[in-house]
Amino acid sequence: MSIETWLAFVTASLILTMTPGPSILLGVVHSMQYGVRKTVFTALGDISANFIQMVIVAVGLGVVIATSEVAFNAIKWFGVVTLLYMGGKMLLQRPKPIQVVDSNGESVSPIRLYCSGFLVAAGNPKAIVFFSAFFPQFIDPTQPLLAQMLIMCPTMALLDFTWVMIYAFSARRFLGFMQSCPQLLNRAGGSALLVAAGALAVTGNVVS
Repeated sequence: MSIETWLAFVTASLILTMTPGPSILLGVVHSMQYGVRKTVFTALGDISANFIQMVIVAVGLGVVIATSEVAFNAIKWFGVVTLLYMGGKMLLQRPKPIQVVDSNGESVSPIRLYCSGFLVAAGNPKAIVFFSAFFPQFIDPTQPLLAQMLIMCPTMALLDFTWVMIYAFSARRFLGFMQSCPQLLNRAGGSALLVAAGALAVTGNVVS
């Protein structure tokens, strides 16, 4: 993977991982209940599940690349359409209110927080769809897939972990912002997906 492709991947991933999803919202709730330090275990559970999902996607893409380059290019264009659909849906979707239950000083084990983060991420079927749509845009089918995934997967996981913790640090402000502007984040996230899909379509990344 060239440095130019990696930087494009980092830029797109940075925009997309900053959009609040189930794992970020869980991190915010845990931060409010148990503190920022313990939320680290929630974030670790999240990226652990994401790594498994990335491996599943990588295996599937490896089979497709080995079978047919035409099929791989079809997947790349389908990925652009999928990102457009997800962005449009997010723009129109009403945000759900975040409920924080007072823990009353209750102690919680790191394992419980880790499992919560893992299960929320693993139980989100959109993640595999997203990885399947996003990763192929930056993969060169003429180069070894494993080497490319060994660069992209840790990069995506690190950015995901970082954003969970950033939201955890600013949990109280984030919740206040969500209450005053509940639709704004959905619009920002949906717009980010639409812009990313459009950029991928016109920059030539979806053309081999």
